[in-house]
Amino acid sequence: MTNDPFTAAASLDELLTRTQQALSAMRSRAADQVDGDPAQLLRAEGVAAGGQVRAVVVQGGRLESVVVDPELAEAGMEAVCGHVVVAVNAALADLDAQVSASARADVDALAARLGGLQDQSVRQMELFSRAMEDVVARLNRSGEAAVRADGPG
Repeated sequence: MTNDPFTAAASLDELLTRTQQALSAMRSRAADQVDGDPAQLLRAEGVAAGGQVRAVVVQGGRLESVVVDPELAEAGMEAVCGHVVVAVNAALADLDAQVSASARADVDALAARLGGLQDQSVRQMELFSRAMEDVVARLNRSGEAAVRADGPG
């Protein structure tokens, strides 16, 4: 590493830029997953009425499918609709848990990366500070030398 204050400042700027890029990549990846390849989306299934109603939801909160056992029709339309609601809500709750776990993993990864960047930025700031102290010391020495060269006034 260098004691050049301009290089240290540029390194700190680079650290901040990389942090912003990491955040942008995370946001972009989250958006791409919802609008991307359906095979890549998180999915969840909910069941009701002892497995006679099955609902599948996908990332983005969309309902992909509902399957109702025809024998359940004997229970009446109101009962069938109630079971569909239970199955869909169960699927959405499972999907929400999956999305939350995925987001936590992304946040944990970013936190680890930021921790490393923070350590590096502290080192860069220490180098910058030392370099500035060196500049001030050199200026002071130059000033003292100039005063001695001029002699008493």
